[in-house]
Amino acid sequence: MVTVAWNAEATIADTLASVADQRGADYEHIIVDGGSTDATLSIVSKYERQNLRLLSEPDRGIYDAMSKGLRMATGDVVGFLNSDDFYCRTDALKIIAEAMDAAPDRQAVAGAVAIVAKDNPGRIVRHYPAKGYQRWMARFGHMVPHPGLYVRRAAAEAVGGFESGYRISGDFDWLVRFMYQHNFSISYLEDILVGMREGGASSGGLSTLKVLNDEISRSLRANSVASVPAMVWSKYLLKSRQLLSWSVDYPAPQAVRWPANP
Repeated sequence: MVTVAWNAEATIADTLASVADQRGADYEHIIVDGGSTDATLSIVSKYERQNLRLLSEPDRGIYDAMSKGLRMATGDVVGFLNSDDFYCRTDALKIIAEAMDAAPDRQAVAGAVAIVAKDNPGRIVRHYPAKGYQRWMARFGHMVPHPGLYVRRAAAEAVGGFESGYRISGDFDWLVRFMYQHNFSISYLEDILVGMREGGASSGGLSTLKVLNDEISRSLRANSVASVPAMVWSKYLLKSRQLLSWSVDYPAPQAVRWPANP
């Protein structure tokens, strides 16, 4: 998996510990650091191991860094675990590998994400499911949870890198190209695999939402996917269900043991 980081000293230890705790699957962990000036690199050094690779240099933003990580990947499957996210179970990668093996005709697998309180990773604020997602939902600006998405590397290379011209929606644009330009398919899991802290580039106020939705509409037009801005804005009605369903449909996952012993 690829972790993109920049001045992430407050959270990246949780990310690294959750990766170190993975059992039952072989993996490589690629850290793409944008030239952090805080303690990020010092923290990463505590988790040095044979399957961890680090690149630290200035970049042109998060999507440029993600593209670098994609190019560095050598495994059969690749996904992204951000520096403020963490695996919320020790068999997350094992589940992904088994799902890939079970569906050789699918180019990706997606698991659910628990969006958690920024200062309390044990408290789920919203459940972001993968199960039930369908391709037509992209027309409304709704995407499968990206932190829970793992793609066969051959398919990822066919799609290519992330468009750095997007401020917030480069991951959405990449997924649209994956589904519509290449007609690749995804297996969807009920399992919650990743904890994702509230916040981030796409979680600001109204002005941020406007940038987000304008970029989503631009991506849909660029990829010849039929939609209108009103459809994109209506996705929040669908997302509102996530606030109500997680505690009934899915139990909160057991927290990993932090800190792991690097």
